[in-house]
Amino acid sequence: MLSIEKEAELKKRFKLAGVKATQKRMEIFHTLVLANRALSPYELAHFCENDFSLSIPVVSIYRTLDLLVSVNLVHKLDLVNKYIACAHLECQSHHPHSQFLICNVCQKVTEIHIPHTITNELSEHIAKHGFQLKSPQYEFQGICQTCSS
Repeated sequence: MLSIEKEAELKKRFKLAGVKATQKRMEIFHTLVLANRALSPYELAHFCENDFSLSIPVVSIYRTLDLLVSVNLVHKLDLVNKYIACAHLECQSHHPHSQFLICNVCQKVTEIHIPHTITNELSEHIAKHGFQLKSPQYEFQGICQTCSS
C-alpha cells in the first residue's frame, strides 16, 4: 500500500491531469515510477503482485495505461512495446515532443527533449518526401554510457 504522503502526492498529480485517482490507477502509476525503467503490462502486473501483493488483471492494466498515456502521466515506447512514467512530472506542464534513448543492453530509458527547431526541421524534411508524421515522439536505440564502458 501507498504511504499517506505518497497517496496525497499521486492524488494531486491525477487531479492536475484531470483523472480520477482510483487506488488501482495510483498503484499502477506508482509502480511505474518506482520501477525506474520501462515495463510491459505483464511485467507491471508481476511487479504489482510482488511489491504490493496486488493482483490486477493485465487487461485492466492495459486500460489504465491507455488512460495515463492520454493525460501525459505515462509514455508508451513503441519500439520496445513498454511503458514508462513521464520523467518531467514535477514541472506540471505538457511536453508534446518527447524523445527517448533506449539502451539495448540494460533497457534503461532516458527521456530527453530535443529543441523545437530541430524537431520542426526534421518534420519539414520528412514532409518534403511526402510523408506526414503520426507522432512527434522519437525513440532511439543504442547503448548507454554505463553499458558501453
